[in-house]
Amino acid sequence: MDWSGKTILITGASDGIGRDLVEQFDLLGVRKLILIGRNPTRLDQVASRCQSETRVEQVDLADSHQLTDLIERLATEEIDVLVNNAGVGLAGAFASHEDDDRLVSMIRLNCEAVILLTRAILPGMLERRRGSLLFVGSLAGWAGGPGLCAYSATKGFIHRFAEGLRWELHGSGVAVSLLAPGATRTSFFPSAGIDAMDIRTGSMSSKEVARQALKGLARGRAIIVPGIGNRMLLMLQGLVPRAFVGWTARRIFASILKPSRPEAQ
Repeated sequence: MDWSGKTILITGASDGIGRDLVEQFDLLGVRKLILIGRNPTRLDQVASRCQSETRVEQVDLADSHQLTDLIERLATEEIDVLVNNAGVGLAGAFASHEDDDRLVSMIRLNCEAVILLTRAILPGMLERRRGSLLFVGSLAGWAGGPGLCAYSATKGFIHRFAEGLRWELHGSGVAVSLLAPGATRTSFFPSAGIDAMDIRTGSMSSKEVARQALKGLARGRAIIVPGIGNRMLLMLQGLVPRAFVGWTARRIFASILKPSRPEAQ
């Protein structure tokens, strides 16, 4: 794929996979990068390292008013690639969560913002008969996760939406890809209330996940699962009884199944 002349919008661009996707796209010589995130300082730092033209938008996508205002400001942009990457998690036994606002905020960011931002940008792509949509899901969206029930449900929602939209847009010129990484070394885990010692499976660097994501996107792959170990896990899930998947998940996530902890600042 020739990325030159393309305008790329990336949510959650200030850290982790989003930040590294910005770097990867910039190296490919895109025309413009639109960076969306909540932390203005980190967004500016990411933008300052780019050779491409950048536009920074400090927005809390979980806030419906801020999201609506953002969509209005983007009306004049001709976006070629939309990367729905922003997301948060919430760890701990589901019954122990006492803050409804945190749960609702997670659902709004992980699901509602993705739907509304996609709905706003897709018509322009369809009119031009070209464009790409990249949705960031998770292996947890297929397996579920004791201690991550609500989070994995939001990612399962994204998986079904991306799959259905890909089928719906077949032949339109707009490609849809789902990125489903496994454990990745980002700030996600501390912000979700998960201690590094709780992660007992192997993890990948966000830079490598971003590199494989871009490679899969360029090839128009429907599902991009970085790492051979993660791809094997996904394949095995489809071969064994779901009860066995649940038995395994309870052991993998055993240390997370504890009362929810305050979100890291």
